[in-house]
Amino acid sequence: MEASIHRLVTRRSLLLSGFALATGGIAVGVVRLAPPTRGFAVLSHREVEIVEALARVLFPPGFFPVHGGDGGTAPMVDQLLDTTFPHQAVVPFRYVLRAISLGTLIARGRDFADLPPEEAAEIVAIWAGDDPLPRRLASDSVKLILGMGFLRRPEVLASIGFKAECLDPSIAPAPPVSL
Repeated sequence: MEASIHRLVTRRSLLLSGFALATGGIAVGVVRLAPPTRGFAVLSHREVEIVEALARVLFPPGFFPVHGGDGGTAPMVDQLLDTTFPHQAVVPFRYVLRAISLGTLIARGRDFADLPPEEAAEIVAIWAGDDPLPRRLASDSVKLILGMGFLRRPEVLASIGFKAECLDPSIAPAPPVSL
């Protein structure tokens, strides 16, 4: 009986079992989204860091009086995700942020939010590349949502002279009357 147990419990079976348990544990941690951080409706603390790191690359200093990565873009992205997009679109966006973070961790040994701007720009360029198509589509969707969030910032709107008066019916001129 002892010999049959030794045949079942081999070094290989122990290693494979340990690998399967570790992979399962990692998968549970990767699949579950963290709750929103304090002051945010959607984004977790780590997602806020990733959004700000992406904004630092996408909206560098010099073009607008403010730049991405200064802490003001993530709140606007969070508000946009909470009030504008349906939940079915928000969850995949959060998983794309996680994929950027984990992919960078695997490829570079550091989390995306911890990379210097030059390395982060390289990662953004890789994600924006033509191949494979799903990665490029994910990159485009992240850029779109971050761009919308950044451009909703009051200081950015003021710097480009944007006024939303036409959206207020009490300010808009009456339509012309045709005879």
